[in-house]
Amino acid sequence: MAEVSRSETIRALDGVPLFSGLTKRQLGAVAKLVDHMSFEPGAVLVQELDVGRRLIIIREGTAGVIRRGAVAGEGSAKGIEQGASRRVATVGPGDVVGELSLIDGKPTSASVVADTQLEALVLFRTRFNKLLGSMPELYPRLLVGIAARFRAINHGNDVIG
Repeated sequence: MAEVSRSETIRALDGVPLFSGLTKRQLGAVAKLVDHMSFEPGAVLVQELDVGRRLIIIREGTAGVIRRGAVAGEGSAKGIEQGASRRVATVGPGDVVGELSLIDGKPTSASVVADTQLEALVLFRTRFNKLLGSMPELYPRLLVGIAARFRAINHGNDVIG
């Protein structure tokens, strides 16, 4: 992966609704906490039903959001078997995945798998919590982001959180 400058990182963060509107100083503080990571095609960024450990902001490339279908069946726990996986969305530059599970500690609702070579900014749980503690102004942005996610779900554009 090519070295990414601090100014490029700040520009990428500023383009994400969760961080847009922060001052340059605040964006700089966030930039210090993110890691730059590359993922090969086929890499699993988020695994369905895992508890989120990281928030991922896609800078370059695309990934598929894959959900396993649950179907009623006999002989399985509670009469539910896992059906075939289905692609429910595609995410790309500027999209964020994993944030809902990171916020509430609940299992993720789908997997996210890289379609192409993918470059991303990654914010791990401990750093995310540190960030929220030092920047309470992020809370309203989180609420707006969650509301946008629910609106997208209601319109059939369900993506992973």
